[in-house]
Amino acid sequence: MAPGVKRVNIKEKGVLGTLFLPPGSGPYPGVLDLWGGGGGLIEYRSALLASHGFASMALEYLSPEKLKMTEVDGTYFEKAYQILQNHPLVQKDKMAVLGLCFGSAITLTMTAYSRVIKPQCCVCISGSHAIPVDKCLFEVFEDIKKLNGKIQVNEDNHLIHRNTILPIPSDPALKVDVGRIKCPLLLVNGTDDQNWATVESAEDMEMMMKKAGNRQLLTVLTYPDAGHLIEPPYTPHFRATNFLLHKMNEKVVMLWGGQTKPHAYAQEDSWKKILAFFREHLYGSSVKAKL
Repeated sequence: MAPGVKRVNIKEKGVLGTLFLPPGSGPYPGVLDLWGGGGGLIEYRSALLASHGFASMALEYLSPEKLKMTEVDGTYFEKAYQILQNHPLVQKDKMAVLGLCFGSAITLTMTAYSRVIKPQCCVCISGSHAIPVDKCLFEVFEDIKKLNGKIQVNEDNHLIHRNTILPIPSDPALKVDVGRIKCPLLLVNGTDDQNWATVESAEDMEMMMKKAGNRQLLTVLTYPDAGHLIEPPYTPHFRATNFLLHKMNEKVVMLWGGQTKPHAYAQEDSWKKILAFFREHLYGSSVKAKL
């Protein structure tokens, strides 16, 4: 956190999270920050965003001891969006959503279908549209469990999940209709992602958006030999880590992918471009001119 950044616990209307506010009197553009399927409340990316002038709310949505997955659905994310949007230090008409992994699936679903969540732009890191989050999270994870037969295990007993969504479905009912998205969308992917087939997903999303006539809204950053966990710069690269499977209380080793040097480059380069993307679409033409 930069000097002067404020950290505010959020516990309102059943929504749990942490809001980080930049120093000063505001108002500031707002960013709803969604981490991935590992669950818990991950705050450091939101703290960094606040250090760069964005009011960012890290949202907790997967935490069995605090939230029942049967009660977390689209309305939960809509309430979180509104809590951030209605904060007196947030500009109501300058909102964005940022998602990583499963958080990207939520971001795409909400941006495409929600009548409440209408961001000026959104960013999806290592995500896919082939996991629509149009039910409560319990039902979504039950659907994902049905794909477990496609999980591969390498010689080190590391789980490789990327094939679970391959081939990318041709049935429109099995993926988010990204042709409905009406705001600028930035996708950040690595070619060595071993957790989700993100590059294939991005190619399919591009085709869908081109067919729908909104391809001009899409920007794709693809990083050779980067893995799944493309985090802020200088975050250590872990090719594989322990992972606790939801509702199964089983610890496994998940293969995320990535080679250290190109993955580190992806984290540095993408972070600069994510910040520039937010500044362009949330702060306006004056900032764009400086960029």
